[in-house]
Amino acid sequence: MAKVDGYMAGREDGLQLALSIVKERGIEGLEEEIRFRNVTGIHTMLAKKDLDKATRKIKEMTMDTFAILSVATVRDEFGFGAKRLKRFLDRMELKAECLMDDMVSWQELIESIKEETGIELRLRKND
Repeated sequence: MAKVDGYMAGREDGLQLALSIVKERGIEGLEEEIRFRNVTGIHTMLAKKDLDKATRKIKEMTMDTFAILSVATVRDEFGFGAKRLKRFLDRMELKAECLMDDMVSWQELIESIKEETGIELRLRKND
């Protein structure tokens, strides 16, 4: 019986979420939400806009930690000074924004690097 109660509670929560999306963004907003969930496989009580807000913070923190590691590496290994490090950071921030705004994909960057340098990179996935 507990399984049925949990299932019914989940259905009711889903209906409430759908109603709030329709009230806020109309039927088109609900259709967009459904497409997003079908593509990503994400099943949560959060709407896409809330997920985007949460994941943006995660992406920003990831980029910050990556920037620190990258700056330390090119400074230590290649002797980059303040001017070159600033140029590096500015360019990396531009590319990060392009990724976060879906203007370019990781796969496109990987393919471009391979074509131009012959270096093969990969992106490990959490499947």
